[in-house]
Amino acid sequence: MRNVAYLTLAVALGASPAASETNAVETMVRAMVELKRTGATCETYVRGSPESLMTGIDAYFTALNQPVPNTVDQNAKDSIGKLIKQHAAYICSTKLVKAQNNYIRAAASYMETKPAQWPDAPWIDFPQWCEDPACADY
Repeated sequence: MRNVAYLTLAVALGASPAASETNAVETMVRAMVELKRTGATCETYVRGSPESLMTGIDAYFTALNQPVPNTVDQNAKDSIGKLIKQHAAYICSTKLVKAQNNYIRAAASYMETKPAQWPDAPWIDFPQWCEDPACADY
């Protein structure tokens, strides 16, 4: 089902892109969806608001007349919620950094190969989710 949505989005972005362009679009859309999902899942466990930082992703999907992904990994959220705050913050921080790095790589590839009429990859300023690498400040 997700693959159909990604393909639909790629086609909605323009006429028959080359394979490398389609791959870059798919990779970026997957990275955006995963980043939004991780942000929504970890919203209550880290400082700041991951969801509020990702309004550019919402705008990207809206500009393409596509539904904005707003999914939460409820199983992960429930599991993380059972941990002490420090451990929950650390796990979420780690998950967010991984999703951020995937998004940054995918956005860079997309920007290099996208046709001019396609929207730019949303710029997101990512904060440090914990002051201490082990999130001991929680």
